[in-house]
Amino acid sequence: MSGANDRGRTSDAVGDPLGAAPDPLAPLLEVLLHASGLSAPDLLRRLREALPSAVAEVAESNRVLRDVASRRDALLAAAAAELRSAAALSLAGGAPRSSPEQAARFRRLADEIESALRAPHESAAGQASSATPRERPRILVVDDDEDAREALHALLEPEYQISTAGDGQAAVELARAEHPDAVLMDLFMPRLDGLEALERLRGDPATADIPVIFVSARADEAVKVRTLDLGAADYLQKPFSEKELRARLERTLRLSQSQTALRELAQTDPLTGLANLRAFRARIEDEVKRARRYGTPLTAVMADMDHLKPVNDTLGHAAGDRAIAAVAAVIRGELRETDFGARYGGDEFVLLLPHTTADEGRVLAERICARLKETALEISDRRISIGASFGVACLPEDGPDGAADALVRAADDALYRAKRGGRGRVEVWAPAAEAGPGPA
Repeated sequence: MSGANDRGRTSDAVGDPLGAAPDPLAPLLEVLLHASGLSAPDLLRRLREALPSAVAEVAESNRVLRDVASRRDALLAAAAAELRSAAALSLAGGAPRSSPEQAARFRRLADEIESALRAPHESAAGQASSATPRERPRILVVDDDEDAREALHALLEPEYQISTAGDGQAAVELARAEHPDAVLMDLFMPRLDGLEALERLRGDPATADIPVIFVSARADEAVKVRTLDLGAADYLQKPFSEKELRARLERTLRLSQSQTALRELAQTDPLTGLANLRAFRARIEDEVKRARRYGTPLTAVMADMDHLKPVNDTLGHAAGDRAIAAVAAVIRGELRETDFGARYGGDEFVLLLPHTTADEGRVLAERICARLKETALEISDRRISIGASFGVACLPEDGPDGAADALVRAADDALYRAKRGGRGRVEVWAPAAEAGPGPA
């Protein structure tokens, strides 16, 4: 009874300055009066001064977000339709550079994009999904305040897999090990603050695409702009509501999923499933910078198929494409998670092997070469052998500008030596060796 009487006295106190008519702010004032220590008239005055501009800012922000979401949804819907058309064309035999595996991959990407588009509408309508429940997204919570970490963990754990870290350095290490779907990170922490941690995440290809949402009480506009300039996905200012946190987190996860699908499509060679030349050029620059910064070895392997022209001339280019795809499949099967493989053009491939010496690269190339010699294709009742020659080069510890191009040229020189030496073999680049154009 005493609790009810106390609540009644609070309501009366709030209502006094407003006269007999009930005030729509009364429920909010009941909470704020207890927390602020201000008198009811002062609190009402401050709220009414602040609310109009705050409401207008929220309304404008929501309008902008709706416009951006509408344009994004239209783009993604068009991308999904194009993917399904490409898959249908491939299965109908109208796309000579595609394969059943690639068609299935196109359909899977289209499904993921359309699922991301449906998710917010199904949630708003309260529809129950009949699809198999997806694995809960993994969220990394980073804050040096243990109470704040535990509060976020308790709030999000029912819907997400939660990992926690107490500073920026631990966050970077956990992100590399677990590759979470998103990071909620405080700004000011020991060892490594949030901005430094974000820079390291963005500087590592393994973590560069993980979305980071900053969660901070800091209201400085310059700080917010700085986080967004460094690549943060969002900035959530404390104190915030549970609904706002969930809404921003879900929005970030949907955008990340859609961007990942589109980026993969744009950077993948459709015939081989390896990266395309554009993706390779971006990756090698990053890998060279990282190798220079940390003093670690970086090896490149160039591969060129042997005797593909007779296959094209005798059985047609569709058969040649199958042979190229078969070589790519063998290469993919030998790469580590940290390695990078790309189709360099035509029947040439290039591999980037971080933390790998030339001798270790030679071992990998010889293993791929041996596997190719054991692989054959059945095409038009004919058994077709496939093979390739390989050139290996390691990035020098010291070198001039343009090291990425020099590394590729060195591996290419070694490849031509392998071609001239009889094909189906591996050569390692040496500075004294001279190379010129070799046979195709």
